[in-house]
Amino acid sequence: MESNENTTFENWLKSKLDPCQIKDLASHGADAGWPGLTYYSETGELYEKYKEEIWKALSDDADEFGYKNVFEMIAQFREASSVTCVESFENLMVWYMAERTAQRLDTSED
Repeated sequence: MESNENTTFENWLKSKLDPCQIKDLASHGADAGWPGLTYYSETGELYEKYKEEIWKALSDDADEFGYKNVFEMIAQFREASSVTCVESFENLMVWYMAERTAQRLDTSED
């Protein structure tokens, strides 16, 4: 049976990182290396589990920031040029969600 604490990406992130790490993730990005966000095997599992939540966030952000569509926004991501396969795409999507979530948590706790 699935734990209630990991039913959202935010809850998963809070279960893996302490508040100081979340603050650092918000400031320095997901590519700095964080527990559960380092290897494609980890980020692939996270993408599969939270893909609906990730795509909802992408869609909301694309609308909020005035992009024509989600893919136009994704193309602007700092690491977008490193996407060469499905695994690297899924990794980028999870890193986006991790950074977005960490930034929102960091802002809400100030």
